[in-house]
Amino acid sequence: MIGVIVDSGCDLPEQMKARDNVRVVPLKIILDGKEYRDNIDISTPDLLHYMEDKFPKTSLPRQSEISEAFDSLYEKGFKEMLYIGISSGLSGTLGQVKTFVRDFSEKHSDVKVEVVDSMNISIGSGLLAMKGIDMIKSGLAFEKVVSEIHASVKKSKVFFCIPVLKFLKAGGRIGKVTATIGDILDLKPVITVGEDGVYHSVSKERGMKRAVRASVKNLLNFIEGKRLLNIAAYTSDKSEKTMEFFRMVIEEIKAAGIDDVITGQISQSLVCHTGPGLIGVAAIIE
Repeated sequence: MIGVIVDSGCDLPEQMKARDNVRVVPLKIILDGKEYRDNIDISTPDLLHYMEDKFPKTSLPRQSEISEAFDSLYEKGFKEMLYIGISSGLSGTLGQVKTFVRDFSEKHSDVKVEVVDSMNISIGSGLLAMKGIDMIKSGLAFEKVVSEIHASVKKSKVFFCIPVLKFLKAGGRIGKVTATIGDILDLKPVITVGEDGVYHSVSKERGMKRAVRASVKNLLNFIEGKRLLNIAAYTSDKSEKTMEFFRMVIEEIKAAGIDDVITGQISQSLVCHTGPGLIGVAAIIE
Protein backbone atom coordinates (compact mmCIF):
# COMPACT_ATOMS: atom_id res chain seq x y z
CA MET A 1 0.00 0.00 0.00
CA ILE A 2 1.21 3.50 -0.88
CA GLY A 3 0.81 6.52 1.36
CA VAL A 4 1.17 10.19 0.41
CA ILE A 5 2.42 12.97 2.68
CA VAL A 6 2.46 16.68 1.90
CA ASP A 7 3.12 19.83 3.87
CA SER A 8 0.26 22.26 4.43
CA GLY A 9 1.80 24.74 1.99
CA CYS A 10 0.77 22.44 -0.87
CA ASP A 11 -2.86 23.52 -0.39
CA LEU A 12 -4.19 20.08 -1.21
CA PRO A 13 -8.01 20.18 -1.65
CA GLU A 14 -9.98 19.02 1.38
CA GLN A 15 -11.39 15.91 -0.31
CA MET A 16 -7.85 14.76 -1.01
CA LYS A 17 -6.69 15.44 2.55
CA ALA A 18 -9.51 13.25 3.84
CA ARG A 19 -8.30 10.10 2.07
CA ASP A 20 -7.08 7.28 4.27
CA ASN A 21 -3.65 7.16 2.63
CA VAL A 22 -2.95 10.92 2.83
CA ARG A 23 -1.35 12.92 5.63
CA VAL A 24 -0.63 16.66 5.90
CA VAL A 25 2.26 18.07 7.94
CA PRO A 26 1.30 21.54 9.22
CA LEU A 27 3.73 24.42 8.85
CA LYS A 28 3.88 26.91 11.71
CA ILE A 29 2.77 30.52 12.04
CA ILE A 30 4.29 32.71 14.73
CA LEU A 31 2.45 35.75 16.06
CA ASP A 32 4.12 37.71 18.85
CA GLY A 33 6.17 34.65 19.78
CA LYS A 34 3.21 32.27 19.95
CA GLU A 35 3.07 29.29 17.57
CA TYR A 36 0.02 28.26 15.61
CA ARG A 37 -0.37 25.18 13.39
CA ASP A 38 -1.19 26.09 9.81
CA ASN A 39 -4.91 25.79 9.00
CA ILE A 40 -5.63 24.35 12.46
CA ASP A 41 -5.07 26.80 15.31
CA ILE A 42 -6.00 30.12 13.70
CA SER A 43 -8.52 31.41 11.18
CA THR A 44 -7.53 33.37 8.10
CA PRO A 45 -9.65 36.43 9.11
CA ASP A 46 -7.88 36.52 12.49
CA LEU A 47 -4.50 36.27 10.80
CA LEU A 48 -5.32 39.05 8.35
CA HIS A 49 -6.54 41.23 11.22
CA TYR A 50 -3.14 40.75 12.90
CA MET A 51 -1.41 41.64 9.63
CA GLU A 52 -3.12 45.02 9.44
CA ASP A 53 -0.31 46.51 11.53
CA LYS A 54 2.15 43.66 12.18
CA PHE A 55 4.25 41.17 10.24
CA PRO A 56 3.74 37.50 11.11
CA LYS A 57 6.48 34.92 10.88
CA THR A 58 6.45 31.32 9.71
CA SER A 59 8.51 28.36 10.77
CA LEU A 60 9.21 24.74 9.91
CA PRO A 61 6.91 22.01 11.17
CA ARG A 62 7.59 20.37 14.48
CA GLN A 63 9.67 17.21 14.20
CA SER A 64 7.00 15.35 16.16
CA GLU A 65 4.36 16.23 13.54
CA ILE A 66 6.52 14.97 10.69
CA SER A 67 7.03 11.78 12.67
CA GLU A 68 3.32 11.48 13.39
CA ALA A 69 2.46 11.65 9.67
CA PHE A 70 4.92 8.91 8.69
CA ASP A 71 4.30 6.74 11.75
CA SER A 72 0.53 6.79 11.36
CA LEU A 73 0.79 5.54 7.78
CA TYR A 74 3.31 2.87 8.77
CA GLU A 75 1.07 1.65 11.58
CA LYS A 76 -1.78 1.27 9.09
CA GLY A 77 0.37 -0.96 6.92
CA PHE A 78 1.65 1.53 4.34
CA LYS A 79 5.16 0.36 3.46
CA GLU A 80 5.66 2.65 0.46
CA MET A 81 5.42 6.41 0.99
CA LEU A 82 5.62 9.41 -1.28
CA TYR A 83 6.37 12.83 0.19
CA ILE A 84 5.71 15.88 -1.98
CA GLY A 85 6.65 19.27 -0.57
CA ILE A 86 6.72 22.91 -1.58
CA SER A 87 9.88 24.16 -3.26
CA SER A 88 13.10 23.84 -1.28
CA GLY A 89 13.90 27.28 -2.69
CA LEU A 90 10.99 28.75 -0.74
CA SER A 91 11.03 26.70 2.47
CA GLY A 92 13.43 24.60 4.52
CA THR A 93 10.71 22.03 5.17
CA LEU A 94 11.85 19.65 2.44
CA GLY A 95 15.37 19.51 3.87
CA GLN A 96 13.94 18.85 7.32
CA VAL A 97 11.83 15.98 5.96
CA LYS A 98 14.80 14.47 4.11
CA THR A 99 16.76 14.37 7.37
CA PHE A 100 13.82 12.69 9.13
CA VAL A 101 13.36 10.16 6.32
CA ARG A 102 16.98 9.02 6.58
CA ASP A 103 16.44 8.09 10.23
CA PHE A 104 12.97 6.68 9.57
CA SER A 105 14.27 4.43 6.78
CA GLU A 106 17.09 3.14 8.99
CA LYS A 107 14.58 2.33 11.71
CA HIS A 108 12.14 0.65 9.28
CA SER A 109 14.09 -1.37 6.75
CA ASP A 110 10.84 -2.66 5.22
CA VAL A 111 9.76 0.82 4.06
CA LYS A 112 10.38 2.65 0.78
CA VAL A 113 10.15 6.45 0.93
CA GLU A 114 10.56 8.90 -1.94
CA VAL A 115 10.87 12.63 -1.24
CA VAL A 116 9.93 14.91 -4.15
CA ASP A 117 10.72 18.61 -4.39
CA SER A 118 7.75 20.02 -6.32
CA MET A 119 9.77 23.14 -7.20
CA ASN A 120 6.42 24.87 -6.79
CA ILE A 121 4.08 26.37 -4.21
CA SER A 122 0.46 26.21 -3.05
CA ILE A 123 -1.93 24.42 -5.40
CA GLY A 124 0.89 24.24 -7.96
CA SER A 125 2.41 21.67 -5.59
CA GLY A 126 -1.01 20.34 -4.69
CA LEU A 127 -1.85 19.44 -8.29
CA LEU A 128 1.32 17.36 -8.43
CA ALA A 129 0.31 15.55 -5.24
CA MET A 130 -3.21 15.03 -6.63
CA LYS A 131 -1.74 13.34 -9.68
CA GLY A 132 0.21 11.00 -7.43
CA ILE A 133 -2.85 10.20 -5.33
CA ASP A 134 -4.93 9.48 -8.43
CA MET A 135 -2.24 7.21 -9.91
CA ILE A 136 -2.05 5.29 -6.64
CA LYS A 137 -5.84 4.89 -6.65
CA SER A 138 -5.66 3.49 -10.18
CA GLY A 139 -3.33 0.75 -8.94
CA LEU A 140 0.02 1.81 -10.40
CA ALA A 141 3.14 0.37 -8.78
CA PHE A 142 5.20 2.59 -6.47
CA GLU A 143 8.16 2.81 -8.85
CA LYS A 144 5.88 3.92 -11.69
CA VAL A 145 4.18 6.55 -9.54
CA VAL A 146 7.55 7.91 -8.40
CA SER A 147 8.85 8.06 -11.97
CA GLU A 148 5.73 9.83 -13.24
CA ILE A 149 5.75 12.37 -10.41
CA HIS A 150 9.38 13.30 -10.96
CA ALA A 151 8.65 13.69 -14.68
CA SER A 152 5.64 15.88 -13.89
CA VAL A 153 7.44 18.46 -11.73
CA LYS A 154 7.94 20.73 -14.75
CA LYS A 155 4.40 20.07 -15.95
CA SER A 156 2.74 21.96 -13.09
CA LYS A 157 2.73 25.77 -13.20
CA VAL A 158 1.37 28.53 -11.01
CA PHE A 159 0.89 32.25 -11.63
CA PHE A 160 -0.32 34.75 -9.06
CA CYS A 161 -0.55 38.44 -8.29
CA ILE A 162 -0.86 40.39 -5.06
CA PRO A 163 -1.72 44.02 -4.27
CA VAL A 164 1.47 44.69 -2.26
CA LEU A 165 4.91 43.10 -2.03
CA LYS A 166 5.78 44.14 1.51
CA PHE A 167 4.89 40.78 3.05
CA LEU A 168 6.95 38.80 0.52
CA LYS A 169 9.84 41.16 1.17
CA ALA A 170 9.47 41.01 4.96
CA GLY A 171 9.36 37.21 4.92
CA GLY A 172 12.47 36.92 2.76
CA ARG A 173 10.53 35.12 0.00
CA ILE A 174 10.93 37.81 -2.65
CA GLY A 175 13.14 35.62 -4.87
CA LYS A 176 13.85 37.27 -8.23
CA VAL A 177 10.83 39.59 -7.93
CA THR A 178 11.73 43.28 -7.80
CA ALA A 179 10.75 44.50 -4.36
CA THR A 180 10.17 48.10 -5.40
CA ILE A 181 7.61 48.15 -8.19
CA GLY A 182 6.43 51.74 -8.14
CA ASP A 183 3.30 52.40 -6.12
CA ILE A 184 2.69 55.70 -7.89
CA LEU A 185 2.28 53.85 -11.19
CA ASP A 186 0.24 51.09 -9.49
CA LEU A 187 2.38 48.40 -11.14
CA LYS A 188 1.63 44.85 -10.02
CA PRO A 189 3.90 41.90 -10.86
CA VAL A 190 2.61 38.60 -12.19
CA ILE A 191 4.66 36.06 -10.26
CA THR A 192 5.55 32.43 -10.95
CA VAL A 193 7.96 29.87 -9.53
CA GLY A 194 10.85 29.34 -11.92
CA GLU A 195 12.73 26.14 -12.66
CA ASP A 196 15.17 27.20 -9.93
CA GLY A 197 12.33 26.93 -7.39
CA VAL A 198 12.12 30.62 -6.43
CA TYR A 199 9.77 33.46 -7.34
CA HIS A 200 10.18 35.33 -10.61
CA SER A 201 8.26 38.22 -12.18
CA VAL A 202 6.67 37.27 -15.48
CA SER A 203 5.44 40.79 -16.19
CA LYS A 204 4.41 44.01 -14.49
CA GLU A 205 0.86 45.22 -15.07
CA ARG A 206 -0.88 48.52 -14.35
CA GLY A 207 -3.37 47.66 -11.59
CA MET A 208 -4.67 44.40 -10.14
CA LYS A 209 -7.33 43.84 -12.81
CA ARG A 210 -4.73 43.73 -15.57
CA ALA A 211 -2.42 41.62 -13.41
CA VAL A 212 -5.21 39.11 -12.76
CA ARG A 213 -6.01 38.87 -16.46
CA ALA A 214 -2.33 38.51 -17.30
CA SER A 215 -2.05 35.66 -14.78
CA VAL A 216 -4.86 33.79 -16.50
CA LYS A 217 -3.41 34.55 -19.94
CA ASN A 218 -0.02 33.16 -18.90
CA LEU A 219 -1.64 30.00 -17.59
CA LEU A 220 -3.71 29.51 -20.75
CA ASN A 221 -0.54 29.97 -22.80
CA PHE A 222 1.16 27.31 -20.67
CA ILE A 223 -1.56 24.73 -21.38
CA GLU A 224 -2.22 25.68 -25.00
CA GLY A 225 -1.87 22.71 -27.32
CA LYS A 226 -1.34 20.30 -24.42
CA ARG A 227 -3.60 17.87 -22.64
CA LEU A 228 -4.85 19.47 -19.43
CA LEU A 229 -5.01 17.26 -16.36
CA ASN A 230 -6.29 19.78 -13.80
CA ILE A 231 -6.65 23.53 -13.41
CA ALA A 232 -7.20 25.57 -10.26
CA ALA A 233 -7.94 29.08 -9.01
CA TYR A 234 -7.13 30.10 -5.44
CA THR A 235 -7.40 33.24 -3.31
CA SER A 236 -5.92 34.39 -0.02
CA ASP A 237 -9.22 35.59 1.41
CA LYS A 238 -12.90 36.13 0.65
CA SER A 239 -13.16 39.90 0.78
CA GLU A 240 -15.56 41.55 -1.65
CA LYS A 241 -12.75 42.87 -3.88
CA THR A 242 -10.84 39.58 -3.88
CA MET A 243 -13.95 37.62 -4.81
CA GLU A 244 -14.73 40.09 -7.59
CA PHE A 245 -11.36 39.28 -9.17
CA PHE A 246 -11.85 35.58 -8.44
CA ARG A 247 -15.15 35.51 -10.34
CA MET A 248 -13.42 37.24 -13.24
CA VAL A 249 -10.78 34.50 -13.27
CA ILE A 250 -13.38 31.74 -13.36
CA GLU A 251 -15.24 33.49 -16.19
CA GLU A 252 -12.06 33.84 -18.26
CA ILE A 253 -11.08 30.22 -17.72
CA LYS A 254 -14.55 29.05 -18.70
CA ALA A 255 -14.49 31.34 -21.72
CA ALA A 256 -11.46 29.32 -22.83
CA GLY A 257 -13.64 26.21 -22.84
CA ILE A 258 -12.58 24.83 -19.45
CA ASP A 259 -15.49 24.16 -17.10
CA ASP A 260 -13.99 22.04 -14.31
CA VAL A 261 -11.92 24.33 -12.07
CA ILE A 262 -10.58 23.37 -8.64
CA THR A 263 -11.08 26.29 -6.24
CA GLY A 264 -9.92 27.11 -2.75
CA GLN A 265 -7.94 29.37 -0.44
CA ILE A 266 -4.21 29.28 0.18
CA SER A 267 -3.00 28.16 3.59
CA GLN A 268 -2.40 30.69 6.33
CA SER A 269 1.36 30.06 6.25
CA LEU A 270 1.34 31.34 2.67
CA VAL A 271 -0.98 34.24 3.51
CA CYS A 272 1.76 35.37 5.92
CA HIS A 273 4.00 36.00 2.91
CA THR A 274 1.45 37.36 0.44
CA GLY A 275 -1.00 39.35 2.51
CA PRO A 276 -4.64 39.82 1.47
CA GLY A 277 -5.88 40.10 -2.09
CA LEU A 278 -3.91 37.28 -3.70
CA ILE A 279 -5.33 35.76 -6.87
CA GLY A 280 -3.58 32.64 -8.10
CA VAL A 281 -4.11 30.16 -10.92
CA ALA A 282 -2.38 26.87 -11.60
CA ALA A 283 -2.51 23.92 -13.96
CA ILE A 284 -0.89 20.57 -14.52
CA ILE A 285 -0.60 18.99 -17.95
CA GLU A 286 -0.16 15.40 -19.05
